[in-house]
Amino acid sequence: MQKKITSIDALDMVILNAGISIGHSEELTSFKDFKKLYDVNVLANHAILEVLLPRFKEQKHGKIVFMSSLASLISMPTSKAYSSSKRAVNAYAEGLRYKYNKHGIKVITILPGFIKSEMTDKNEFNMPFILETKEGVKKIIKAIEKNKRIYAFPLRFYLIILAINILPKFLREKIINSLH
Repeated sequence: MQKKITSIDALDMVILNAGISIGHSEELTSFKDFKKLYDVNVLANHAILEVLLPRFKEQKHGKIVFMSSLASLISMPTSKAYSSSKRAVNAYAEGLRYKYNKHGIKVITILPGFIKSEMTDKNEFNMPFILETKEGVKKIIKAIEKNKRIYAFPLRFYLIILAINILPKFLREKIINSLH
């Protein structure tokens, strides 16, 4: 993968959109599945950026877009591995944003809720505020064009998650446990 990236002549932006889910279960994820999830959702981003960041730094501009998830903001008991991988993406992006902003490199983190896709087609549970693919893509493109540092959507879902997260832990735990 890294060799292919170095062969690209001109590059101004990368969208790090690779991501997988291993399904939803209250059981502990096997190490094999957990590693696979982190390899794709987290480590692949680093492998790409190891090659691209020096180039962006040298040309004094570039845009890095991370696709995270609203699931990174609240970890449900059935999606511990996925949520933690996306939270790791947020932390990684934040560190890069601080480090490379002075080099003209924009770092954008997109945190979508549910968008109709092959990944959500597998879900057998209620997905609040699910968006049609075209609508989700429009929002993502607009955020990238406006250089939003962090863009979470749909807004109503994001605000609900924020509200739950500011509650005292014992109350948050009751709410989360009542949802599954």
